[in-house]
Amino acid sequence: MDARFETFDTDNALRPTIISPGKVWTKRSQKSLLSPMTEQSVDEAGQKTAKDEAFDLLDALTKSGALVLEHTALHIVIAATHCFDKTVTETVIQENANPVEKVERSSMIMASTIHQKPAAALAMSSQLPRLCAAAPRLFGREESKSLLD
Repeated sequence: MDARFETFDTDNALRPTIISPGKVWTKRSQKSLLSPMTEQSVDEAGQKTAKDEAFDLLDALTKSGALVLEHTALHIVIAATHCFDKTVTETVIQENANPVEKVERSSMIMASTIHQKPAAALAMSSQLPRLCAAAPRLFGREESKSLLD
């Protein structure tokens, strides 16, 4: 991801972001469908116990991996921070630049990296001319070569 940021982020505005969840979580649950919602705090030991119980359940449901889980999804969170050198107002007035285009470029860099597809394949065809004008390097030949190698 960092190599793609260096290649296509001409403003050098993207920074890796580490997401650190808190040590104490709030668990919201219902004992049954018609029961009222309850809240309880879960400390690190409780989180480990809940994680172990979840993996034990998954292990039991799949018979230790012998059964295939169809129609399931794994969600992974990837984060980056887009840093502006100036405020949004200063970017618009002093640089005469659209900050939304810069963030769109950042989003397209991340999306094309994660999906391993050229940015042009991820954008709506009606938006391609505008996106190409705002980020020509991202939609140029360089990207196609690097993703297909």
